Amino acid sequence: MRMITELLITALYTVFAQNLVLTTGLGMSEAIRVSTKPGTFGKFALMISGFSVVTSAICSLIDSISAISTMPYAVRAAIYAAVLTAVYLIVAAVFHFALGSSKKVMGTLGIAALNTLVLAVPHINHSAAYSFAGSIGSGIGAGIAFVLAAALISNGSQKLAENEDIPDIFKGTPSMFIYVAMLSLAFAGFTDSNIFG
Repeated sequence: MRMITELLITALYTVFAQNLVLTTGLGMSEAIRVSTKPGTFGKFALMISGFSVVTSAICSLIDSISAISTMPYAVRAAIYAAVLTAVYLIVAAVFHFALGSSKKVMGTLGIAALNTLVLAVPHINHSAAYSFAGSIGSGIGAGIAFVLAAALISNGSQKLAENEDIPDIFKGTPSMFIYVAMLSLAFAGFTDSNIFG
């Protein structure tokens, strides 16, 4: 029961207090891209959650080896990247050979696996000293945070497109960047870090 509680608390913390997409910009380009296609960001977020959870779990087990957890950051980064690459290759092989997936699905799978959000989660888990359950919760939370960010961006982009009061020079990408910046500032207010110093 304690493991489940820790998993849920870490997932909620990752979504609302430490939303990695909106407070650090990890995976933001993918969130903006898929927010224009509301039918696809659920599938994309599921892939991100899956890769985050599996990579976090494996990297947490690797970090439990004391010799690895004390290695320099660059060595751990290489190990985490190798784990993520191996997980991606295994999943891609299963999708390609067993399920016969199309090139579009394989492309989405690659973008979901090899993005900054998924790669950052094991590093954050290590620096926060999360347990195995906490690492899984952090992976789940990262996927949910991505869904939340993409949904907020999608809703905001629709409202911005319908707004006739926006000057022509700010329509489109400039207004989207301003909107995302305001969202990021709002979520950064939940963290205890100093934004400007």
